[in-house]
Amino acid sequence: MAFGTLEEGRAWAGRTSEPKQAWFPIDRSMVLYYCSLVEDANPRYWEGDECPPGLLMTLGFNPQWTPEHLHRDDSLFALSVPLPGHHIINASTTTELERRPRVGDHVSIVEEIVSVSPEKTTRIGTGVFITSLTTYSDQHGEVIARNTNVLFRYDIADTAAGTEEQA
Repeated sequence: MAFGTLEEGRAWAGRTSEPKQAWFPIDRSMVLYYCSLVEDANPRYWEGDECPPGLLMTLGFNPQWTPEHLHRDDSLFALSVPLPGHHIINASTTTELERRPRVGDHVSIVEEIVSVSPEKTTRIGTGVFITSLTTYSDQHGEVIARNTNVLFRYDIADTAAGTEEQA
């Protein structure tokens, strides 16, 4: 995570990442493994060539390990926003599909920081809500889906001093 001031972070609103290619094209084993993890029995995924929409979000994550010569520093763009706060929690996510992702799609990803809220105090701490918009496109440049995500980036409230406010 990048650290900075609230003003530095709020200046990121409207900033867009460089396009990045997902590490792997969507393949059948990826779809089946994902479905087994989330216990999705939809036959369109198990027997067809469609892909669960939730799998798209996983394509933006780097693998756990890569050889040094393949290393990329392109994790979630929202984590690059310079802000105070050492913790994050996902507040909400909404995906709008243009079409269902399919086996064989080579997905590219562009992320935009839509907004960084003023500082808020909640039961878990004081921080900001970062709203990002991720656009997933296929190998032909056609949009597959758009995902709006809200992260709460915060520091834990000092409950021993009684400074915690309720949201």
